Amino acid sequence: MPTIEPLTLTLAELAERWNMSPQQVLESPHALPMYFYFDGLVFDFNDKWHRANGDAVVEQTLEQYKTRLSTLEIDLQRQAMHKRGLLKLTQWEEALSEEELQSQQAEADRLSEEIPQLSQQLKQRSEERQRHVRNGLLRAAPRTVGEIAKRGQTRFPQFAYMPHTPAKAEGEQAIAEGAVVALEDGFPLKEFLTTADLVASMADVRLAEQRR
Repeated sequence: MPTIEPLTLTLAELAERWNMSPQQVLESPHALPMYFYFDGLVFDFNDKWHRANGDAVVEQTLEQYKTRLSTLEIDLQRQAMHKRGLLKLTQWEEALSEEELQSQQAEADRLSEEIPQLSQQLKQRSEERQRHVRNGLLRAAPRTVGEIAKRGQTRFPQFAYMPHTPAKAEGEQAIAEGAVVALEDGFPLKEFLTTADLVASMADVRLAEQRR
């Protein structure tokens, strides 16, 4: 019965196979792409909207609009009561003309329309972020590999490369192969990436061995 080859080899297994140290494998001029496992959110680097804090401007605008609308509504209410003789304005308030009242009412109406729209944008963004969950391998960036080769470990990377993904789960956002990706909310949270976390693709190993 033929032996079924694994899809990947750990760095230690590859080093043993090639009779080298893990450091030599990583520092080889013909070094293979190295991968690590990640379970969390993965975003295309250029996808500023969905990445962490991508909603900061919209959030800030929404809060400003809510505060402004609240102020306008109070002012309009007090002006209306003043006109009916039910309220005396303070020394810091001025009675507004009809034109000024209409302008404030128009602004309040506009904000009343835009606030739900911004809230819906933020809700939709939150839902879309959950479609960027990845549970699988990512290709380590050269800097990450270099740090591990030098020190045996590195801070868990915030960026990596998207490897070939033959099948996409339903609803999963497609990210182009080779794209730089930003990593968020990894589970379990790991502080460091070490030599023990790196693996090589068996297809890459075979190809490298054929070229020798």
